[in-house]
Amino acid sequence: MIAHEMKRTLHEVIIDPNTIERTESAEFRKSKARLKEDGHYFCYICGTTEDLQSHHQAEWMFSSIINFDKLKTFVEEWDIYGYGRLLKNQPLTTVDDVRCLVCLCQSHHTGVDHEDGGSGTGIHDMTFPSWIMQKLAKDNENPVPECGETAEKVLKDIESAPCGDTPQ
Repeated sequence: MIAHEMKRTLHEVIIDPNTIERTESAEFRKSKARLKEDGHYFCYICGTTEDLQSHHQAEWMFSSIINFDKLKTFVEEWDIYGYGRLLKNQPLTTVDDVRCLVCLCQSHHTGVDHEDGGSGTGIHDMTFPSWIMQKLAKDNENPVPECGETAEKVLKDIESAPCGDTPQ
């Protein structure tokens, strides 16, 4: 296996339709409490219970332009905690609904700013395919440098991994 470091610069143009100051809604507090009560209050990516944050699957800044029927269909398809199925017969009217939240640690939500030029680990810092590999990679073969790791260390780890079960 030949591993190499890839660097990409993404340029997004997105219009933020909300100009109001964000506040934590009662629904958001209720949803976070439910995640805790139901045993889901750990990072979806790494499993830690430290520095947890709740990520909206549909960004809060877009809440005024979201088609909630489409969002309801989406959260029923990508139903991480089972709430989409459980609450299928209930309308979805806010992004603060428990069906729309994913628990993430700070590193996997807003990211780690590495000394190597600002690469990150959070869902707000990278493309979804790269971000989700932090959950799906084989043990000790995570391709994304985590807090305290360098790209060189990760490259060496992946290069030294056994290749026997690599698909052709």
